[in-house]
Amino acid sequence: MTSTTSRDDSAACENPATARLSVGVLSFHAHETLKKTLSSYEKGGLAEYADDACVFFNDMTAEDVRICQSYRGWRCEGSPVNLGLLGGMDALAHAMHGDYLLMLQNDCPLIADADAMRRYLDDSMALLAAGKADIVRCRSHDFPGQGFADKKKFERFYGKGWRSALRRLLRPAKARRAIGRAPYAIDDADRRFPSFITRHGDFLIVDSSVINFTDQPFLISRPFMFQLLDRAKSHPKKRTLNGFQVMEINLNTAWWRQSHFKVAVGEGLFTHARFDGGFRIKRATAPA
Repeated sequence: MTSTTSRDDSAACENPATARLSVGVLSFHAHETLKKTLSSYEKGGLAEYADDACVFFNDMTAEDVRICQSYRGWRCEGSPVNLGLLGGMDALAHAMHGDYLLMLQNDCPLIADADAMRRYLDDSMALLAAGKADIVRCRSHDFPGQGFADKKKFERFYGKGWRSALRRLLRPAKARRAIGRAPYAIDDADRRFPSFITRHGDFLIVDSSVINFTDQPFLISRPFMFQLLDRAKSHPKKRTLNGFQVMEINLNTAWWRQSHFKVAVGEGLFTHARFDGGFRIKRATAPA
């Protein structure tokens, strides 16, 4: 693995050994997307808010380094080869120094303002510190962006009409797992499904028996992140993405559901938007 440090000498990078919050971005090419994402972070003051901020590049190039160094407060690290999603997440986590890790990808721009960002992250770290949650989702509730289908999938089983009722009857296990999508579809998820969803302030705490793990933006304690990485690495799957292991695939099993982890869902901060191509879409725009 090679490593490069940003030209910025701000306090965010001066003493990473004592960092409370690390922000990490996993990136693989997609330079236009990365620039728009880092610009959104700069506008919101994300690197300044954090104690440590790092971009980890799969198959790192000189252009990757140049882009990273053009934004204040960011260190760049990377691998000369593509490690894939799981390998990249593992390497990124090892490159981060904080007690709490905000895990991002290069297509996850910030769409909340600076005050909302600070409040959400402060509250999220407080949840983790108090043991009220094991992981906090940070993808925007109202503007989740591309590839988000939780509302639609929830309504397939819990929408109006006989078809939804029939699906619940014929596919009870899948219907149960759809409950975790309720916070994105209805306003009273905790009242409708109190056995699985409870409210804590502005957050809904969802039992992992009904909500999946996602590698879209999330905040997590350092020990729990490495627990999940160890599990994902030690349980490889036949299903891969371009031949690489994927954290989402490896974790979303009976083990995850039976562990009853506490997943916090709030208003979120980041959307999902690619601007120079991807494996699903060609171009996109994010909310202003």
